[in-house]
Amino acid sequence: MSSEIRTVRVGGREINWILTRKSVKNVNLRVKPDGLVYVSAGSRVTIGFIEDFIREKADFIFSALDGFAKRAPSPELPKSGNLYQNGDTVRYFGRNYTLSIELSGREQVLLSEKVMTVKARSADRAGKLLEKFFAEETKKLFEALNRRTVLMFRAKGYAVPEAELRIRDMRSRWGSCHISDKKIVMSNRLALYPEICAAYVFVHEYAHFIVPNHSKAFYAAVADIMPDYRVCVDILKR
Repeated sequence: MSSEIRTVRVGGREINWILTRKSVKNVNLRVKPDGLVYVSAGSRVTIGFIEDFIREKADFIFSALDGFAKRAPSPELPKSGNLYQNGDTVRYFGRNYTLSIELSGREQVLLSEKVMTVKARSADRAGKLLEKFFAEETKKLFEALNRRTVLMFRAKGYAVPEAELRIRDMRSRWGSCHISDKKIVMSNRLALYPEICAAYVFVHEYAHFIVPNHSKAFYAAVADIMPDYRVCVDILKR
């Protein structure tokens, strides 16, 4: 999947969408609770054609987005003390999953298109298993994003270090950069939002190794690496 978020403006509102190239005959479109529209199309379909298709479907898209906004629960990370039940909604990297708890001697968490299955020895262990799953998977993703961000900056000619990564439960900020210690701290709450938002926060924090403030030069460095970063800012604000 392309990591680039594109924007189409219709009637004073913006539709943010991501394109996946597939061997399909038609242009397929899905609206998801993360506020993005996911489009799949063949390699020969032009961006202009896809944008026209999105404009034709604008009423449907806005209706779906507004519906998601009304129904969306407050994002919250799983806590081991919580008692989860079958049918609960769990949010994971911007997508809502229906929780399915199954009694099993082999404890694990499995993901399908719309269902998060927790296999546990007892129902009251679901929260603990979910907490462990979120922590482990978030760590894996953030470590990969950390390495990728370093390479992106260096490919553009920026001399940045590979920072030591720390992950914490931070509510007041998404990340922080400790320049002298060459360390970046990321909020584990980014696991509730689309992966591209976490990628943006990494770019934001690494840009502080270039410009230690939030001046125009700083945001120019951010935009040099991720031109569409403002879309991620808007998602995180929501």
